[in-house]
Amino acid sequence: MAHLCPASHDGEETLLLGALGLDSGTETVYRLMLEHPSWDVDQLAQGLGQGRSAVARALDSLADLALLRTADTDGSGPGTPLLVPPRAGLGALLERRQDELARTQLEIEASRSAVDALLADYVAHGRTGTASVERFTGNEAVQRVQSDLSAQARGELLALAPTAAAAGGGPWDLDVAVLLDLLARGVRVRVLHLPGVQRRSSVRRLAQAGAEMRTLPSLPLQLRIVDDARAVLPLDPEDPDTGAVLLTESGALMGLRALFTYLWDTAAEEESEGEAPATCSSQERALLRFLAEGLTDEAAARRLGISLRSERRMITALTERFKVSSRFQLGLQAAQQGLI
Repeated sequence: MAHLCPASHDGEETLLLGALGLDSGTETVYRLMLEHPSWDVDQLAQGLGQGRSAVARALDSLADLALLRTADTDGSGPGTPLLVPPRAGLGALLERRQDELARTQLEIEASRSAVDALLADYVAHGRTGTASVERFTGNEAVQRVQSDLSAQARGELLALAPTAAAAGGGPWDLDVAVLLDLLARGVRVRVLHLPGVQRRSSVRRLAQAGAEMRTLPSLPLQLRIVDDARAVLPLDPEDPDTGAVLLTESGALMGLRALFTYLWDTAAEEESEGEAPATCSSQERALLRFLAEGLTDEAAARRLGISLRSERRMITALTERFKVSSRFQLGLQAAQQGLI
């Protein structure tokens, strides 16, 4: 069978589809599927002269771009990929790309404004102290101000804790008793800390009580933000025990909240030690069903009420649990096991 290559006119079509997220290999598979919509994975691999795994990766990319459905919804068999009609699929992909670019520009402008406000506040108030910027020196004052601030939380407490609950009891250690009381009162507690800290009993107690914990290999500084209204951070991040600054100025808080959100979305969720669910949860089943229906990651995340990053972490966990290498294969396994 002849090997097929994507058509192009002086590279224009390839460039267009590349801008929409299709690399050359994925585009080759897509064009062949347009010519032979009834072919299954093995036929596509044979037609391209490629291995089955390479075709499966391309199908995974097409499914992620909502150009392909993976479930046996039309009775064509679990081995047959189903194309979304090209006019609808490519048109929707182009609109999403335009929306993403517009959102990115808005986010850049908002971040620039937040950073400008934070810098302006630091220059204007950081040295003298005002109603919106207070300075504290000495490790006892540091411990007192961050513990008192934590106790004032009514809706949410956010913490960057590079030395959370470390042995020796530093002034920036998380006040576990205060945080447990907040959790019991329904306050949302989110903590970012370093890998390995979760093995400490005090941190495990927080996680078991409902605190949301994530890890990063490194964190820039100690930070507590309460109810988006007050924040405390070190005067000197290189020597945090010597002093702290308490901020209530809205521009500075916006910038610090943006920093926390960025790090939180980048971080890894903690896993329960020694536990691996034998079956899919109702949320995971719903995610598998949405993917089988051809929903994009963004749409599936909105339907589930979670962030895009959390949705993608769920997909990664499911592919590992089912021991498959692509989302297309994940869809097949889920269909064969009656999960969707």
